Amino acid sequence: MAAEATLSSTTVSTAFAQGTSFEAVDVYTRLSEQAPYVFSTEYWNAFSSSPSLTTSTTSITGSSTTATSTSITSSQPLASSINAAQSDSSPGLSAGATAGIAIGSAVAGLIIGVTAGFFLFRRQKLQGSKARSQVTSYNSLEKPLRSAFSSPFPTDKLQLDQFLLDSSSDAEISSEMGSLGQLLQQHVENHYHMQPVSQSVDTLSTALIHLGIDQNSTMSASRLAALAIDPNTRRSAIQHVIARVTFASVTLDGASPLSLLPQPISSFVSLMPVTDGHRESADAVDIALTRWRQLSAFLLHPIRSDRTPLAPSEDVSTHQAEQLAVALNSFLEPFVTGDRQDRYEQENHLREVIVECATFGYLLFSQPCEYRYRFEGGVRPNYIVVFPGLDRISDEEGYRYPSAAQPVVTPMVEMI
Repeated sequence: MAAEATLSSTTVSTAFAQGTSFEAVDVYTRLSEQAPYVFSTEYWNAFSSSPSLTTSTTSITGSSTTATSTSITSSQPLASSINAAQSDSSPGLSAGATAGIAIGSAVAGLIIGVTAGFFLFRRQKLQGSKARSQVTSYNSLEKPLRSAFSSPFPTDKLQLDQFLLDSSSDAEISSEMGSLGQLLQQHVENHYHMQPVSQSVDTLSTALIHLGIDQNSTMSASRLAALAIDPNTRRSAIQHVIARVTFASVTLDGASPLSLLPQPISSFVSLMPVTDGHRESADAVDIALTRWRQLSAFLLHPIRSDRTPLAPSEDVSTHQAEQLAVALNSFLEPFVTGDRQDRYEQENHLREVIVECATFGYLLFSQPCEYRYRFEGGVRPNYIVVFPGLDRISDEEGYRYPSAAQPVVTPMVEMI
């Protein structure tokens, strides 16, 4: 006997939007009472009605039919009853709603943009006003007046002084001077005789004048010539002449015919006009020369980062020193002992003395302070300076000491 089929159908009407509903016919079928129902949807039908939910159930078993109808009316849309399968057939927003949203978004964006632009313009304006205020405040400050004789090269930005040579101590300078004095004394004792000579005072004084020793100083050329002819005072006179001519060759105001300073330095000094008698002008020149010496020693140094004194070049140590030795021998030759070999040794050693004195002169040239050799000042009439003293005449800024110079080394003197 065939299984009895049971059919149950349910019609659901769900409100989806105002004035629009959908009708669905669901069919439940099972082959027997023990078998499960099989669900299937027969059709969908859209129709217009008021928002309501209507459920109809019809059960058919054999030849008997039972019908149940339920009607539920609600004033609110039943959004929770929307089936996922219905979303594909759901209508979108209306054209009016879409246009309203677009217009509202555009207005909101315009308002936000105008507001942001306003605050940005206000901020830039405030910053500009603050910058102009700072410039005005800076310009209104009273600028400190620089002294007419202050350092011509400010070092607050460049920090130039950290590359320039620091001042040597008085003890170091005094020690160097003492060594040079001993070297010169040994040279004179070993290479010049005490025998009588045939040269006259006039001949020797002429040679001394050519070496830069004038007749107007206390120890004039004629007096030195007379002291050199006398065997008792000869060595003292020779030491004085060698030291005086050699140190004059490494000073800016030296009277030596041959300068041992670098050629650009000696050329520049020779082109400088004489300072006028105005005191302030002289002070300005002293300050400028002090700074110029320091900068020249720095710029001419082959290794500037060493911060060491400028040293004589190879040309100074050979050719120029030899030329000065030859010039000095125009006065010294009558007093040189021995044969040709002795004269060769005398000339070589004299050149070594000149180079050592020039090296010391370069040391003083590189110093911030200015120094001056003293051959006559403070020496009694019956004494001769065989090796000069040294006085410091200005500070590191170039200002001359108002009263007396500061002695660093005392002159070596001998009675005549």
